[in-house]
Amino acid sequence: MKRMGWAAASTAVALTASGLLAPAAFAGEDQSLAPTSGPAFDATAQQLLANDDVQAVTKDTQGRVVVYTTEAEGEAKTFADSKSNVVVKHIDSPFSPKAETDVVAGAGYFSADPSAPTAAGGLCSIGFTGFTPTGDPAVITAGHCNDDGAFTASVLTVPTGDPAGGGAANNDDVSFRAPLGTLGFSQYGGPGNSAGTVGDKASVDIAAIDVTNTALNLKPEITNWSTAASGDLSLSTIAVTSVGKVQAGQVSKSGRTTGYTTGTVLELEGWAKVGDREVYGFPVESTEVMVLEGDSGGAVFQGNTAVGVVSGGDDAGTLLWAADLQAGLERTGGYTVAVEIAAPALVTPANGGEIGVGGTISGTAPAGTTVEIKPASGAAFDALTDAAGNWSFAAPDKLGTYAFSVTAKSGFSRSPSVNATVEVKAAPPVITSPGNGSIIIDQLNEFTGTGLPGATVNLTVETSDDTAAGDDAQAKLAPAAVAADGSAVVRADGTWSIPVDLGIGAYNVSATQARDGQVSAAAVIYFTIAPPAPTIDGIQDGATYSGAAVPTSVSGTGVNGAEIVVVVNQNEVARTTVQNGTWSVLLPTVLGEGAYELGAVQTVQGVSNGTYLNFTVAAVAAPGLGGTPAPGGNGGGLAVTGMGDIAPLTWGALALLLGGIGALGFRSLRRAKS
Repeated sequence: MKRMGWAAASTAVALTASGLLAPAAFAGEDQSLAPTSGPAFDATAQQLLANDDVQAVTKDTQGRVVVYTTEAEGEAKTFADSKSNVVVKHIDSPFSPKAETDVVAGAGYFSADPSAPTAAGGLCSIGFTGFTPTGDPAVITAGHCNDDGAFTASVLTVPTGDPAGGGAANNDDVSFRAPLGTLGFSQYGGPGNSAGTVGDKASVDIAAIDVTNTALNLKPEITNWSTAASGDLSLSTIAVTSVGKVQAGQVSKSGRTTGYTTGTVLELEGWAKVGDREVYGFPVESTEVMVLEGDSGGAVFQGNTAVGVVSGGDDAGTLLWAADLQAGLERTGGYTVAVEIAAPALVTPANGGEIGVGGTISGTAPAGTTVEIKPASGAAFDALTDAAGNWSFAAPDKLGTYAFSVTAKSGFSRSPSVNATVEVKAAPPVITSPGNGSIIIDQLNEFTGTGLPGATVNLTVETSDDTAAGDDAQAKLAPAAVAADGSAVVRADGTWSIPVDLGIGAYNVSATQARDGQVSAAAVIYFTIAPPAPTIDGIQDGATYSGAAVPTSVSGTGVNGAEIVVVVNQNEVARTTVQNGTWSVLLPTVLGEGAYELGAVQTVQGVSNGTYLNFTVAAVAAPGLGGTPAPGGNGGGLAVTGMGDIAPLTWGALALLLGGIGALGFRSLRRAKS
């Protein structure tokens, strides 16, 4: 390029008119601004890039023009000195195309004997990029391209010099782009480059070149040659995602001579005499020229599946013989084809989401791959995918931010890596005893549960003065006062216990656990400590009474100071208070013939517990029939007249007297209302 000097008068005038170079500022005036948008910016960039030292002109998010230059004191600095919003960045060398180091399938290469550099070599095509048995970069091609192993050194050709890229068909204009590598494996025909045998799938045509040029970037892609004029075959490609057997239907090929062509497969396998060797593979037919000299070794594929390499063809170029790729790879001792693998995805939790210690972090990846998890600190580990591509692993034990990357891999092929973070949170501890909504008799001496080993569990117990309506075990109580608190460190086996001394009452409990500087949410339960059930003495459960034996009073034992309510058939008939450990009440009426359920409900501090039993009152035997009273009577003097006549009046009076107080049941352990 022609260099331009800012000092040239005509140039300065022109640049001043265009806005690139401002007139000298008067003392005290601010410098003018360079344009950062629209046609004015475009004109500025164009004028600047006309200078040899200016390599790029951009604009940043702060409203500044950024000029990249190879000369610290060049034209860019002169321009920057005249503008207040221009930044100059110095680079060591001009920008150069990097895509010329990309290697894709279908590209051309030249092989020769390095001991005889002036001797003729072979021009062929790359079948597929791949790996050596130890995972180093390699390319797969045809075995006959290296003269039975004589041509061991290979170089890439310039696409524009290849016939498919516009070069001469006689190869007079072929030029070389970069060193490729050295021959790693080759077999043309049978083992040891023998003639091969029809019927033997070990008669193949395959070679592998170990790539020694570390500047090359091998891609699992096949060029379609549409961008050959640019010199970069990697700009338009077909991804290779698998290696498989050919299927009937359309097949494509890519090579340095005829480029990207298509044909049809009608026969799926067989052997052909390619030159003087037998080669196992399949034919591809086309109505147009699809293969000529120099295409040998090129990629043969269906969709995104690699199925063969070009082995030979007829003189017209409309019939291609492809060497079976899988059969060939089996002979190489572990060379493989590189495949493109889609990046895995994180599903649960979402990137940046939360997960509990030991919870499952999961995602998806291509089925059949292995997912490598690499933490920001610590050793990498693998997770297998299932048939649907799902993978998972347990969240780490340490709380806080867990940063990691996930990469899907198959053999030596790897997907792009996906970086992710999740917040590992402590779940609430688990209170295993007492159970939520449970009823405990008399007292509680210990809470037990599970949590994170090493975490500190802090527990608070509050009394409550009422329950929510109904028998819902999840009902929360209105807190009244703290009854107890305590803490414990979770043991190595994940268990903890905290001693308490709690008596009869209703309680709310909350427990948190803290570790690694984090505190969990609270686990909350509700439970009741009920008094022991009172006893009922003198009446036997299931007994039958008649005559003088019919009970007229009820007595038993209980908790001193507790209130006892006696119910018959779920209707209250009497109440009293336990004194000196005993209680007793008279039944208000004689029990007539029938079945009875009798209960004694004991209430302490608003919490009730009861004992219930059933008995039967039998009809009195008619005089003269020899009937005798049942044993076990209480000797009461009330006449056995039955309750049929007086029950409506008696029970109605009791209902009015007691104001409609409802029954209390042992089975539901309802607490008395205040």
